[in-house]
Amino acid sequence: MVKAKRSTARAPVDNAALLAKALESLSRDSALKLSALGSAAVRATVAEELVKQGFEVSGSWVRKPLVQQLRQALADGAFISIKAVPQHVAGATGAEAKRAALALVASGGAKLALRGSEEVLVPASAQVLSRDDLRRFDAVAKSVAKAARSRSGASLLLGDLLEMLEEAVPGVAAGRGARRGEEPLRKKVEGEASFGEVLAVVEQTLDPRTGLSFVPEVVARLRSRLGAETASAVLVAAATAGFLELRPEGGLNRLSEQELSMCPEGPHGTRLSWARRTGMVAP
Repeated sequence: MVKAKRSTARAPVDNAALLAKALESLSRDSALKLSALGSAAVRATVAEELVKQGFEVSGSWVRKPLVQQLRQALADGAFISIKAVPQHVAGATGAEAKRAALALVASGGAKLALRGSEEVLVPASAQVLSRDDLRRFDAVAKSVAKAARSRSGASLLLGDLLEMLEEAVPGVAAGRGARRGEEPLRKKVEGEASFGEVLAVVEQTLDPRTGLSFVPEVVARLRSRLGAETASAVLVAAATAGFLELRPEGGLNRLSEQELSMCPEGPHGTRLSWARRTGMVAP
């Protein structure tokens, strides 16, 4: 009697399901190992479909384009040290991340600013000095340096310095006046809490898995002394000064009304619910 052979045929692979699963992971994490796309037999097919949908493949990763990831980080209010760019993108080597950052600057999608000794990637909307502005300021800097080196103790008249600044960049004095509206908040912040104190709380609440601190938790720790409104304002001031990045919630509506009330308002009506240190040291 001849025994019937057992069928060894495998069930057909559902590429559509694999693609949907990959898209879900990429939406959440921005990058995915190629090995997670499925078996070697279907991996290339799924990756090709993802590339058609605007993703990119590099090395062992499929990811949202690095420039797109950086644009999103900057749109969320980040000032990113060039040294820290690799920490703000997923699925890339440090060299790839830095090349993407410089490409974004070259395309006009971002600007590069010097803050202290750090080169920092900032949004394209950030106000920076032009090359001509910098050349004019060089003359002002030389005057200040000459006064600083004076053996006789000679200084500069404040009025003269302001006049030189105005000549270097017309409107700079008006800009000082336009910012006076910020003075009450700045003085209130400086009078009630130092940036160092606030950054310490941000570090205490850091989630090591994400590198982020939950803003409502930060505000909750500060409000007993400052009140929720001032605590939120201090966070915004620290972000404006470049010590923090404030990021909005991911759009999943996971926050309670109480938590939302403790989050500063971000662009387009979002709430800034996550904070990350930039690496700059507070005075």
